[in-house]
Amino acid sequence: MFDNKMHPDFHVIEPDGQNIRIRQIHELISHLDLKPIYATKRIVLVKEANKLNQESANSFLKILEEPPLNTLIILMTEDESHLLETINSRCQKIYFSPLNPEEIQTVLNENYQLDAETLEFVLCYAQGRIRKRFIEKATLLSGMRRQVLNMLNNLNTEDLYDYSLMTDKWVKQDLHGYFIEFCLAWLKDFAAVQNQNSSDLINRDLKGELQQIPPRFTNETLHWCFNLVVETEQAIKSNASKNLALESLIIQLKQVFWGTLVV
Repeated sequence: MFDNKMHPDFHVIEPDGQNIRIRQIHELISHLDLKPIYATKRIVLVKEANKLNQESANSFLKILEEPPLNTLIILMTEDESHLLETINSRCQKIYFSPLNPEEIQTVLNENYQLDAETLEFVLCYAQGRIRKRFIEKATLLSGMRRQVLNMLNNLNTEDLYDYSLMTDKWVKQDLHGYFIEFCLAWLKDFAAVQNQNSSDLINRDLKGELQQIPPRFTNETLHWCFNLVVETEQAIKSNASKNLALESLIIQLKQVFWGTLVV
């Protein structure tokens, strides 16, 4: 029953769209009013718990304040800062070590049919874990990664309008987080190549292309740009307009590449 996802004492809650909704929490509460059917305990697994919205988080807090008997509740998140502090304080935190590349490749080979190029791309951005959504969109994201590289290489000469349209499209597709991730990765790699640290490359599958890029950026410029991207990421996490934040980032990056540092 467990293997077929039919065990009545094991409940999985995951985002319905962008968020975990209060309806899902109410349904869970109803289930937890019942005694375990087969097992001695019930297990509740909440995936991407950071996507509890305000209403569902407050409702879920009631379960943690008065936990049902014989129930183990597990919250999984990559960003605990987005959980209510009252939820954080009621949980025992367990941090997992990242998987090594060999373990990740074994899981990918067993569960996904990826061609060699896509597999290498996924491994470059695995970050020690199996990124299901990233893997499912790998073909799209591989092209997006190259578009970001092209943008960073040509910001000092190209018109910003096309890039604004491009980021607007990515926001609508909920891909803006990957745009930021690729920006940070390329900036790190520019610095690694410039400082002859090729062993630290993230985009190691495109090492040849990276080494052909003229060394046009100083370490100071790269550091400044990296901070701009991180600040944009934090602003979006704090509910800033995604479109405006990304447009502002591109404008500031262009100004930096022109040689004018923006405070």
